[in-house]
Amino acid sequence: MVIKPRQNLEDYAVILSDKDNVATALVDLPAGDYMLGSAASKAAISVGQDIRAGFKVALSDIRKGERIYKYGYVIGVATQDIVGGTCVHVHNLISSV
Repeated sequence: MVIKPRQNLEDYAVILSDKDNVATALVDLPAGDYMLGSAASKAAISVGQDIRAGFKVALSDIRKGERIYKYGYVIGVATQDIVGGTCVHVHNLISSV
């Protein structure tokens, strides 16, 4: 088994605000572990499935009915529980704009 080192998610995805609970992938993200946060506190997120470029990945668990923040703004509401590290798209999000 090959253990890959954690990579900085912010090098591969857009996170503009501390409010954001999703990040937008700039490139295809293979499933694996990534670092998230400032240099002082490198929290980890495990991307549980491959995420295609342009799609959103949940930065933490999001409960059904919770608002989804992208770029510091509410873009919708979760229609089901969303596990951190998985894709956020029309199958589990309804737009509120």
